[in-house]
Amino acid sequence: MEDKRVIKTKRNIKHTMIAELGKTGFNKITVTDICKHGQISRITFYTYYNDKYDLIEEMFRDYVKEADDDYHVLIKNVDLTDRFSRYEILLECILNLYYNNIEFFSHAVADENPYLFSEFYRHIFMKVQDYIERHNELKPKYSSRQTAALLCNGVWTFITESRAMGLPDKTVRRDARNCYKVLLESDLFTK
Repeated sequence: MEDKRVIKTKRNIKHTMIAELGKTGFNKITVTDICKHGQISRITFYTYYNDKYDLIEEMFRDYVKEADDDYHVLIKNVDLTDRFSRYEILLECILNLYYNNIEFFSHAVADENPYLFSEFYRHIFMKVQDYIERHNELKPKYSSRQTAALLCNGVWTFITESRAMGLPDKTVRRDARNCYKVLLESDLFTK
């Protein structure tokens, strides 16, 4: 368990990174910017992180853990005999992750911050691929890599494009669930 001061300092650094993303692209953010706006010394920053990429990596690990924890809470309240329920909970966790951390994820789009987009995609892709391989209530017609790529990229792009269109969050969630269900019921998966 980390010391409360360490937790507070790291939280400040992460919030500062998010605030900087609201001002400029990830590629232009420097450790100096983070230190200046987070009111910390470079020594403090480098005590916890090697560079801004190391910081982002930890943030993504935190977000994946948040989604995992959410999944374990939500899965307790569903009918597991329904072959779609686990995948629907998986989507719900991705939607919750996005909307609970929208200040960060609204910047993880390919044209604005390609590095953040690719790193987020990599983290979510690995989790979804692992999920597909471990759960067999629906068997993908294609490889787990191809199926995970379609689900991850499709859902993420659907969310970001819907938000870019100015659709209300409630509408985006509903429509994403509907599209996802169509995919699950299609011949992408064998029953």
